[in-house]
Amino acid sequence: MDAERQLFRRFPGLRPAVPWLPLGTFPSPVERMARLGARLGCDRLFVKRDDLAGEPYGGNKVRKLEFTLADARRRGADRIVTVGAVGSNHLLATTVYAPHIGASAVGIVVPQPVQQYVRTNVLSDLALGCQIRPAPSLPCAAAELVATMARERLGGRRRSYFLWAGGSSALGVLGYVEAGLEIAAQVQGGLLPEPEWAFVPVGSGGTLAGLVLGLRLAGLRTRPIGVCVYARPATSAWTVALLANLAARYLRRCDRAVPRMRVRPAEIELLGGYLGPGYAHYTRRGVQAVELARDLECLALEGTYSGKCLAAFIDFVSAPERRGAAALFVNTYNSRPLAPLLAGAPRPEALPAPLRRYFEEPIAAVRE
Repeated sequence: MDAERQLFRRFPGLRPAVPWLPLGTFPSPVERMARLGARLGCDRLFVKRDDLAGEPYGGNKVRKLEFTLADARRRGADRIVTVGAVGSNHLLATTVYAPHIGASAVGIVVPQPVQQYVRTNVLSDLALGCQIRPAPSLPCAAAELVATMARERLGGRRRSYFLWAGGSSALGVLGYVEAGLEIAAQVQGGLLPEPEWAFVPVGSGGTLAGLVLGLRLAGLRTRPIGVCVYARPATSAWTVALLANLAARYLRRCDRAVPRMRVRPAEIELLGGYLGPGYAHYTRRGVQAVELARDLECLALEGTYSGKCLAAFIDFVSAPERRGAAALFVNTYNSRPLAPLLAGAPRPEALPAPLRRYFEEPIAAVRE
């Protein structure tokens, strides 16, 4: 199975050294966005369907979990403890796939605006046995994560695996190193022209960091561009470069055939101006992009990550000097239906107050 992953195909010496677990369905397809292109006057727009990356749950987190959960299995973990917003897609993906290694998920979660997907994700997490621990802020969540690690070490329990928000770690980054190599193979196979640009949303930074490394390893001239969906300084060129360099050094240690690579913050391209008031606040431009994707290309997006990314993509490729160039939008959202995951979910009114409020308060208004 591992021969099907481009990373191991290019660097066979990584096979025995890098933990890996087949979770997703790869390569994810690439498709021309002909109707959107016609609307914008750009006829070479493509989408990479990472929304179909797994079954029963897709999205960009599946790629990361192929490496991080494999590492957890290697370490004998029976519980994955991670951090995220209440409606975290990363937490849900972890909850879905942790049983593949005989583990359960624990999420230390922080508040976010009320959105419908938050309600669905919370109920899905609980239905699948995730233990949710609310925290008032990200610093408090980080402190709780450290405290949990300390308690376990002092108590002699070492079977939990601790994973930062978004699954962004040196190992998690490898998921999008693989994606960059996969794009190169699809270009070589004639499935799309070599893109001038490849767009991804940037929250914790691991997706963009991996894509930068993967495209560089593949020898493509494609410029990876990240769209900020989380506030600085958490989302920054420094963060992305640090993650990329940690992953690059890890690969080099595992196999000397991997070339030396160093990514400087100045090389990281980030687009601001699409975040709106903050993380998970839907914006008018983001919602319009979601509707265009749905109506023209039958693509499922959402307003926290992929909608804002597509809004930036549309503005960027619509510039007169860029029309006619090939561009790639990576759909990092999950488009698999979540209804099958909701069987046995608790009633919202039975939830503890920090979670119940997401079902009692109105959906947050769309902002400019």
